[in-house]
Amino acid sequence: MAERRGADFRPQGNGGDRLLALLQLANASFPTGAFTHSYGFETWISDDAVANAPEAERRCRDWLRFGVATGDAVAVAQAYRAALDGDAARLAELDGLCGALKLGRETKAASTMTGRALLAACRDVFELEGMLRYGAMMAQGGCAGHHAVVYGIAGAGLALGEAETVTSYLWSALSNLVAVNQRLVPLGQVDAQRIVAGAAPLIDACAEIARSRRLEAMCSTYAALDVAAMRHERLPSRLCIS
Repeated sequence: MAERRGADFRPQGNGGDRLLALLQLANASFPTGAFTHSYGFETWISDDAVANAPEAERRCRDWLRFGVATGDAVAVAQAYRAALDGDAARLAELDGLCGALKLGRETKAASTMTGRALLAACRDVFELEGMLRYGAMMAQGGCAGHHAVVYGIAGAGLALGEAETVTSYLWSALSNLVAVNQRLVPLGQVDAQRIVAGAAPLIDACAEIARSRRLEAMCSTYAALDVAAMRHERLPSRLCIS
């Protein structure tokens, strides 16, 4: 294991309330604003490319596997490790990589918008010292505050395990996107929950991919959604920010 270089981002509690903290962090009501972002799915829905539950499920699963597991979820795992090591330079590097992988303007903005909201909530709700340190880095222009990096720091600060942090990130990402589809597609509550429940094996597989992938291999290969995200800002009417 890498030598610990500092305590700026390390856990501050004894971990006794880890499960409750994890449930609160991954809950849809935690104030990140994720429910306002479709990451381009609203374009597909407007085009009738996503018009029913099976199509929504297929595309959400593809997004998780080919867009998140090899991209942002890798950043979560790497940020978790860097936070435990107190490696501020590494966190700033990860933040830059997260931004570089996001080709659409709205997608990039959504990542920093939800990241900054997550940072503020974790700072104010859990009083995490790591969030104060990272917020100071952002204020100095050292990083933009992408959501995946902030989530990794939060997992470390709350004394969650790395596997718990990455898996909960993937679950929360999928759950939030399914909820967005639920509002825009004829998708009932039972269907939405069935999609989330049915994705459990995929989430486990994606977590393993994210935790074992080298930083140099971090990528996002769901180009069709990148195009949809770019087109989203020109839709005549929109219910989602991205």
